[in-house]
Amino acid sequence: MGHRPTDYLVAPALRLDRGEGLAEALRCLREFDPRVFMIFGGDAEDVAWLHETLEHEAGHPILFCADLERGAGQQFEGLTPLPDAWALGQIGKEAAWEAGHRTAAEAAQAHVRWILGPVLDLHPVGSGEPLSPIVGNRAFGATPEEVVELGGAFVEGMLEAGGLPCGKHYPGHGACPQDSHVGPAICFVEDPTPHLEPFRALKDRLPSIMVGHLEFPTLDPEGRPASRSKPILDVLREQWGYDGVVVTDSLRMAAYGDEPHEELAVQSLHAGVDVLLDPEDPVALAASLRAALDRGDLDEGRVFQAVGRLDALIRRALDTDVAAPRPLVLGGGARSLLRPLPGGSAGRKRPRPTAALDLASTPDAVAYLEEWAVEVHAIGSEPPEEFPEALLVLSGAREGRGNPEIPGPWLEAILEHRPVLYVAGRPEAAEIAPASVRGWSLPGLSPALLGMLLAGEGED
Repeated sequence: MGHRPTDYLVAPALRLDRGEGLAEALRCLREFDPRVFMIFGGDAEDVAWLHETLEHEAGHPILFCADLERGAGQQFEGLTPLPDAWALGQIGKEAAWEAGHRTAAEAAQAHVRWILGPVLDLHPVGSGEPLSPIVGNRAFGATPEEVVELGGAFVEGMLEAGGLPCGKHYPGHGACPQDSHVGPAICFVEDPTPHLEPFRALKDRLPSIMVGHLEFPTLDPEGRPASRSKPILDVLREQWGYDGVVVTDSLRMAAYGDEPHEELAVQSLHAGVDVLLDPEDPVALAASLRAALDRGDLDEGRVFQAVGRLDALIRRALDTDVAAPRPLVLGGGARSLLRPLPGGSAGRKRPRPTAALDLASTPDAVAYLEEWAVEVHAIGSEPPEEFPEALLVLSGAREGRGNPEIPGPWLEAILEHRPVLYVAGRPEAAEIAPASVRGWSLPGLSPALLGMLLAGEGED
């Protein structure tokens, strides 16, 4: 089909964790001329080989990006998983910097230079605001000050290592009590300024920002999600003067809209978006944007502005040296993250959990537990007859899961058998534990944190 400028603006996803890789990438290269691919899963060496292969086939640089909020090991086998952002926030600023540096340095080994992170959303526990079911342990803190300090340190670490960070999810998913993966996400907060503040404060250090499919009626009374809203993106572009790359959250998410995505994508580009991430059918979207440009439905000047920004991001990746991974210290305080449940701790003894109840977790967390022979039970399962001495409850931020409570049959079994209970996940997850049960809570779901519970039975 040849090259057209609109081809730059479509970023397909390659889900290596589902067996989609080279064949899908070559299909895209055959039908249009993408410059960015989003990568899910895979072995780090295989991802690097895929990148080299695609650049050879394309005849020009290809930029790989990935969701790496919890280290390069979140996606790529052979690389290091790191603690969740909330846990880093409790360890301290230096740990956040080290985590950012390690993430970018290791991701570069897989030829992934554009890091879709950090999360700059607030999780305002204790404020009386409704809490997002999808932010939780992914946030660095509850206040703008915490997120600016700690998220900023993470960004600086990434930049120092040669990575290209992307702050997300503008204008702030923490202001929306719904999950944009499964339906509309609407901010009911009268003054959204605190949620905007981390993006405003860090914009000069961010080469890219991800815009969420989030409705902020105080900024756009017509109720368009930020990813299609010129008034909301004008705050970023016009009021704050941001001229970096703006990329959408995944176009597969329900909150993007019900109308044909070919039409919605044109709205996004006219609103100020530069890159359309993870469409359901990237080839069809690329063809529709070509046609829209030819018809005059898509402004040529806006297209070339977006192309110029993305081209500058790719050149920056090419011109920036990559640092070697540093020894990972993280302040040496990871064990201090274990906090007693409201019912108290189980004393000095900390038995290893042999079973887990999965209320809301992440694939890498489940895979890690299974490697350690921890039996993971789905939320709808019945409790085992032989109940474990120590039980782990996973209650983090996971798309489509919300913030579920412990199901009745499991609650009864816990009260009957009184196991040592570990509750891992969102900051307020400990509240779901029965008040009379003893154990610990852990702020996050990363294998880096769960490993503290599986390293062996012992006393602290």
